[in-house]
Amino acid sequence: MSFDLRRLTAACALCAALGPLAGCGKQGAPQPPLRAVPATTQDLKVHQQGMRLLLDFGYPKTTAAGTALDGVRAIEVYEALQPAPREGAPPPLEARIFTASAQIQQTLAEGDMGGATFGDRLILSVPLPEPMEDPIRARYYAVRTIGKSGDRSDQSNVAAVLPKVPPAAPTNVTATARADGIFVEWTPVTGVLGYGVYRRAAQERAFGAPVQLVPGADQKSWLDATARFGQDYIYAVTAIIQPNPIIESAISGTDEERYTDRFPPPVPGDLVALTEAGRVRLVWRASEAEDFAGYIVYRREEGGDFRRVTPETLPTPEFVDSTVASGQTYGYRVASVDQAGNESGPSTEVRAVVP
Repeated sequence: MSFDLRRLTAACALCAALGPLAGCGKQGAPQPPLRAVPATTQDLKVHQQGMRLLLDFGYPKTTAAGTALDGVRAIEVYEALQPAPREGAPPPLEARIFTASAQIQQTLAEGDMGGATFGDRLILSVPLPEPMEDPIRARYYAVRTIGKSGDRSDQSNVAAVLPKVPPAAPTNVTATARADGIFVEWTPVTGVLGYGVYRRAAQERAFGAPVQLVPGADQKSWLDATARFGQDYIYAVTAIIQPNPIIESAISGTDEERYTDRFPPPVPGDLVALTEAGRVRLVWRASEAEDFAGYIVYRREEGGDFRRVTPETLPTPEFVDSTVASGQTYGYRVASVDQAGNESGPSTEVRAVVP
């Protein structure tokens, strides 16, 4: 059998060049899996509510490389205490100083995150010492995210607060359903800057961020126009003595309201009757109700009672009554109906003499 040295040399050279792509020769050492280091939290905020601090930041969703995070094993909360400034807010703390003095204040495990999740935010509670320490110290916080594989994120931004003795909470909190929303009222507190109104669904275990900040110590009510029919809401109100970061009272009194649509739509207006041979044509102003469903037409003969003449609700503000007799006089009224079946009062009566 002949042997061609030149062909063998060329083949070996080609295999060496294409080996990584074509699989020539033996396989290289296996590569370690890509790390899924969680992205650094950059929006940490802290404020005081009664005798606790609330840490608020976005729920970790991505890695440092910008890809989707496959889960969170835990959140570590770090705390550093520093002497209070002579006046004003706590000054920024250098990262190296924070790192050197900070200790883990708490670790939130994966199984506990559900109760601390509000939408796309996490809100963690840190208790303050009771009674309030003297002298009061500035408190600095940062968080780290631990991914499923145990990789830790870099330290977050540092948020600071100088606690104060909180004000008394507003009392007599009530929530009353109205057609335009739920009206929340409370007894004002003297010496405060305003109020925080909190709302949660009845099935939720805790309040998240306030739905509204109401400035002014003398304010005593707020209308929640974002409430939706068919929902059970629980409301609470806090008193605020400092805006940034917020320092507010504890949440005490609450009130629950089932927001049921029992409010009729507006009465139709500008009803006009146009008579023609053998029929009466009615037109009126269209309803602007958001939950409008239709109209009902009522008719009565001279000296009689009103009776419904439209078996189904009408979608448009017009109706032609062809069940009339020439020479007779009729009275008409129109009512609106909403999607919950609530019917408005009747419109002003109009009379028509059929020619």
